[in-house]
Amino acid sequence: MDEVIVKVDRKGRIVIPSNIRRQFNIKNVVKIIVKRGEITLKPVEDPLKAFKKLVVKGTMDVEEEIKRLHRVAERELQKEA
Repeated sequence: MDEVIVKVDRKGRIVIPSNIRRQFNIKNVVKIIVKRGEITLKPVEDPLKAFKKLVVKGTMDVEEEIKRLHRVAERELQKEA
């Protein structure tokens, strides 16, 4: 297990070292999990990138595609909650 000591600033922020961000493909969002006295950070895929993967190129019925994406987004948000 790798360990890194980082400083917490006055606003409670930390910087995740770039090599760790690259290793775990961390971009803009991480999930913080507090369990049994430990804090865990997990990378979360950018929601816009997730939607981009779902969009079918050449979609004819744009309104139906938007409705479908909305349903997918709701399911993903429920998973995160």
